[in-house]
This record gives sequence, C-alpha cells and structure tokens, in this order.
Amino acid sequence: MGRRHTLRLAGAALGAALALAACSESGTGGGTGSGAASLAAGASVKLMVIAPTGTAGSNYPDILGATKAAVRGLNTRGGIKGHPVELVYCNEKNDAETAKSCADQAVSEHVLAVVNEVSASGGIMPILEAAHIPSIGSAGISIDGSELSSSVSFMLSPLTYYPAVCPALLKAAGATKLGAVGYSLPQVDRLMKMADLGAKQAGSPLVLEPRVPIDTSDFTPTATQLRRAGVNGTVLVVVDQGAYAEVRAGGSTGQKYCHAMGVLSRDWLTQEGAAAGSLVFASAFPELSESAQYPEIARALKELDAEVAAGDQDAAVRTNSTDTIGAWLSVQIVEKVAGAIPGDALTSAALLDQLDRTSNLDLGGITPALDFTKPSPIPGAQRLFNTTMRGVRWDAATKAYVPLGNQTYDALKILEQAGA
Repeated sequence: MGRRHTLRLAGAALGAALALAACSESGTGGGTGSGAASLAAGASVKLMVIAPTGTAGSNYPDILGATKAAVRGLNTRGGIKGHPVELVYCNEKNDAETAKSCADQAVSEHVLAVVNEVSASGGIMPILEAAHIPSIGSAGISIDGSELSSSVSFMLSPLTYYPAVCPALLKAAGATKLGAVGYSLPQVDRLMKMADLGAKQAGSPLVLEPRVPIDTSDFTPTATQLRRAGVNGTVLVVVDQGAYAEVRAGGSTGQKYCHAMGVLSRDWLTQEGAAAGSLVFASAFPELSESAQYPEIARALKELDAEVAAGDQDAAVRTNSTDTIGAWLSVQIVEKVAGAIPGDALTSAALLDQLDRTSNLDLGGITPALDFTKPSPIPGAQRLFNTTMRGVRWDAATKAYVPLGNQTYDALKILEQAGA
C-alpha cells in the first residue's frame, strides 16, 4: 500500500508554495447549486469521496474506510434531517483526467458534498465551484493549490505549515541546535522561511540551512555539514526518499529529525528499526491511542470497528491519525452543518451557504472550534481553517506513534508572531 510519500510534500512544497504566492478567492453566495430544492420524505442524499486506491502510486484505503465508517454511524443516527446518506466513491487513480471525471460525476449525481478529496493533479475544485458543491476535508495536495484557495473548499489538516511547528517539536524531543534541509528550488523558499520563523519563535534560530538539488540521492555531505555545525535537530523539507537518505546519512549520532505526519512510510519506519526513533512529526489531530482523553476519537474507533465487523477491511487500515481522524471528521462536519440548514432545503448550495455562516463549530476538542466565516489571512491559503498541530514521535520499540506531550501549536500564530 502506498502512502502520502511524494504526493503529500510535493503538494505542500510545489503546489501549496506556488498557491501561497497567489490570491484567488471568489465569492460564495447561495447560488443555484446542484440538486432539487427539497427532497421527498425518506429520499437519500449523497456524499462523494474522491481518492486513489489500488494504483501503483499512493493509495488511501484508510481514508475511504474511515469515511464509510462515519457514514454508517451517521445513518444509525437517522441520517441528515431524516434522510439516509449514500456514499459514492470515485477512484481518481492518480490520473488527472479521471480526477476531473470524478468531479463531473459529483455534479451529475447532485451530491450534497465531496468529503475527503485526495488528488495531486488539480482541476477538481473549479468544477465543484461552478456547481456550488462544497469540498470538506481535502488533502490540499493538488499541484494548482486550488483546495487552499477555492471558495468551496474547507480544509481541516494544516500540515502545509509543518515547517513552522517542527522547530518547537525538535526542542521538545531534546534537540538544542537546529537546522533545516530543503531543495534548491524557488518553490521551497516559503517552506524554508517557515522553518526559519518557527526556529526563531522557539528561541533557537537555525544554525544551518543547506539546500540540495531535487535529484540528490546522496545526503552524506549534507549530514556531515550539519553535524560539524553542531546541529542535532533538523527540519526536513524534502520528499520521502530524501528524508530516508538524510536520516540514514546522519547515522546513530543522537540526531533528531522532524517532518509532517504521513510523508514517511510506516513500513519504512518499522523496517528501519532503532534509527527511526530519531523522528518526530507534526500531526493534525490527536492520536488514536488518546481515545480516553477524547470521547469523539473513542466514538470514531467504535464506528470504525462496526464497519470492520460489517466486512469492510478498509476500515481496519489505520495508518495514522491525520488520515483516519481527518476523514471521519469531514462527515461529522456535514452532519452538524447540514442539520442546521433552515427549512427543508437540503442541497449542495444550501450546505455551502450554511458552511459560510458557521462559526464556533465544536468537534469535541479534536480541533479548536472552527470558524468558517473567517478565512485564513495568508494569501492563497485562505481555506485552511484549522492551523493547530500536535507533536508525535515514532517509538521504534512498539512500532507506533506516541504523543510528544500534550501541547498544541498554532502554526499561524507562530508565523505571525515571529514575522512581527
């Protein structure tokens, strides 16, 4: 099974960095939307997942399984306004044209919303925007950066900002001198700047910030350079293969490394043994192991288990909390916000209008209360509504992610304060 691997960071570094340089938010309004103005009693409404599975590239059965589990749970509670919910899955197959056809299908089938869209190719959001169909909980990895800026997008995972949080996580893990490694690409400049600002805000300015060509496979010179400068905590602004090479080149020298959750393969972490214990990650949500502290995570696990019991093995794939909890939350948002739509109208346009009016949305403490009425002030990333992250470390002994304390980190505040 492939993971976010190159897609996650390529989206953050190449897609999002470019998107952050542009500002393209359009008005929402009510619009005519898709679907009829009202539904017959007992008629179903549709949600759609767009994500690749079964391909030679990155695949997301965990996201699909968690979404199906959440919809099953929603239907046991009576659906939305008494209407059962049907989940439509469109496999975008890591293919640009197929991704667009999935968006076209969402329009033709009059879905209430797209939840958990994962596509690196771009082109989906403009189609949904024209039809006034909201997209909730996308991965934000499209090369055109449209999930970060489209007026119909409501993103929950702030991992685009991970370099700003990593310095504080490295210090929490015991690092005392910080550095960052990134590619020598203009698109990466913004991410490296985030690492620089995050380090200053953490009270440990970066000692060294080496850049490497995008096709670099030998990170030994970079690791040596950092070690000689006394760096023992490094923010990794490279894709998965680069991160593997840097960690291995660092050897068993007491180094610590930080990346975004989901970029590095869990299989690699497991196979790497004790050396993988040097890694910490910026994570979007609490860990599944923290269900005792978060009743909503306990409820998510109960619904996942019910989906597995019904024969769906996708729901048994729980690679990391960012994928699983993020996917489950998207459906909770639809349930809460659609349930608040005035009157009998249950259309995508009505849902979009209600989302735009929603503030103080309580998700059980998994995220801070969300306010969809206030887009992010960062141009090109207006649709990122949750900017709070947490730290986890990889425990090589138990082969599991372990919370790195209870502290949360607001990446936007870190950037604003350090920039000021």
